[in-house]
Order: sequence, then structure tokens, then C-alpha cells
Amino acid sequence: DKDEDNSEHKNVGTATTTTTSEDDDNAETETFSWYCGWENELEPFFTELVPPNSNSTILIPGIGNDACIRDMFDAGYVHLSAFDYAPEGVECANRMFGPERVELMDDLRVADARSLPYGDVSFDAVLEKGTLDSIYLSGGKDKVLSKKHLGMAVSELARVVKEGGVVFSVTAACVDAVQLAFDECNELKGCWRQIRDGGLYMTDDGYTSNNVDATMLVWERI
Repeated sequence: DKDEDNSEHKNVGTATTTTTSEDDDNAETETFSWYCGWENELEPFFTELVPPNSNSTILIPGIGNDACIRDMFDAGYVHLSAFDYAPEGVECANRMFGPERVELMDDLRVADARSLPYGDVSFDAVLEKGTLDSIYLSGGKDKVLSKKHLGMAVSELARVVKEGGVVFSVTAACVDAVQLAFDECNELKGCWRQIRDGGLYMTDDGYTSNNVDATMLVWERI
């Protein structure tokens, strides 16, 4: 059954198979860029808000086997804390990143986005690609449960993001639900200022948001 959210459903991403040379077994790891890749897709929009090669601490919910995040790491974002709800997702991330990258990351673990294992005001930024969509859709036909779980996740982001930090959400399946969750969190706590609303946007370098096959929503923690 289709989700009742009125958002336009778009392509979810591209699957590739790569060889992880750092792995002792030289195993091939199938990767998947959820909604969009990094270079010339998400990169110009994210780097405009969070410059690379900085000391910014970044949280990645739902890491799985998303090669976009590995490419992001290679572009200079090494202070990553990543998690996945499924142990298999963390295992995929370990294989995809390889031991040398994992050793440089701040953290990689199994965790639940609705109850994060991180301290208050721990992160300068969050990049989530479809994880909030997945949380909402996990409620199935029970939209009350879906809304509750999504609200819990957004409330946790408000807790762990530093003042002046940003949450960058790449969404497609549940754009309206994600927007509403942040709006309702803001009504209760007054903690978000939306700086990207999913409308057409162009960076200073001339990249336009309609080249990304998803909706990009960004909030600043206030």
C-alpha cells in the first residue's frame, strides 16, 4: 500500500558493487546511494552549509551501505558518527568503509533514532538520507504510530544538535510528514529555523536543487 503522504515518489538511488581493498578478505561490497550520490549531487548543497576539512562533528543516521557517505568521508568529513538500527547495516558500513576509514571515524554503532545514545548538544550537523522516511513508513497503516515515531526521532535531533548546527534531510517518500514533524517540534520547543524548504535553490557555484532526485530540507538549531 502507498503511504498516505502527498509527496511525489522519486527514484530511490543507485546500486553499485565495489571492492573494499582495506578488507583482509578483499571482499566485494554492494553499495547503494539512497536518493542521490555525493559528488556534483549532494556535495555542493551540503558543503555550502558545512565546509569540509573542518572540525565539525556530523551525525549520520541509518548509514547502511550508502556509498555517498563514504565519498563524503573521503572529501574531508572525517568526524562522522554513524549508526544504523539494524546490526546488518552496521556490518555493511564496516565493510564499505574498510578498517582504515573506520578507525578515523568518531563512532559507528547500532542505535535507534528514537532514543539516541549520544549526549546533549553533541553535533554540529546531521545528514540524513531517507532515514526519517523509513521511520515514518515503519508504522505501516497506523499513521498515529508513524507520526509518533517520527516525532520522537526529530525531538532527539533537537536534543543532540548544537545551537547553530543544522539538520540536512534528503527525503522523497514522506516529505510532508517530515516537514510536519519539524513544524510540530518547533511549536513545542521553538528550536528550529528552516533555511531550505525544498523549493528550487541555486548555490553560488550554479548547482540547482532540481538536479537532485529528492527534496532537500534543512533546519538550523536555534
